[in-house]
Amino acid sequence: MPPSTYSHIIFDFDETLATLQIDWSHWHAQIVPLLQKYDPSVTDASDLNMFHINILITRYGEVFRDEFVAFEQRIEQAHYHGYRVIKPSLQLLRDLHHQGKTLYLLTSNCRQVVEPILEELQIKGFFQKIVTVNDVENLKPSPAPWQLIAETESDKSQFLMIGDSASDSGFAANVGIDYLDVRDLVTAA
Repeated sequence: MPPSTYSHIIFDFDETLATLQIDWSHWHAQIVPLLQKYDPSVTDASDLNMFHINILITRYGEVFRDEFVAFEQRIEQAHYHGYRVIKPSLQLLRDLHHQGKTLYLLTSNCRQVVEPILEELQIKGFFQKIVTVNDVENLKPSPAPWQLIAETESDKSQFLMIGDSASDSGFAANVGIDYLDVRDLVTAA
């Protein structure tokens, strides 16, 4: 179904509305000392992703989560060099806003990098809620961010998640809402 048929649309940010120009090569190398603090046997994090981070958050609790969020924020801010707009999805966002749809932003990026971009693009006010890595107990694909987006009695059939990754589609599947890959926007619009 086209996005306009839903009353509530959740957008991912990076690689969905814009591409963050961040040198991510530092992430895998610099997270190893954090991981070794909890598991000294870790020597490589080259295949680590958000699925694994959620397992570690569950295993080591809020202390690890807080350290991970601080790490994520440091990496993003230190290695951020700008962004590139993804025009079709940004236009869709603007169209849905003008149609009066309820919009949300759900991103695994840090608030300190994302919010200034939203302000510069003059779209921050489009979102009823903005949920970042700073706000959640567990990251996408965990369903945990759902509690920050919707009321428990929300009609999930009225929600659509638009994203670009397995974390985004996994979140939608785990919550029980529809999903649209940003690469399919041309055919769905």
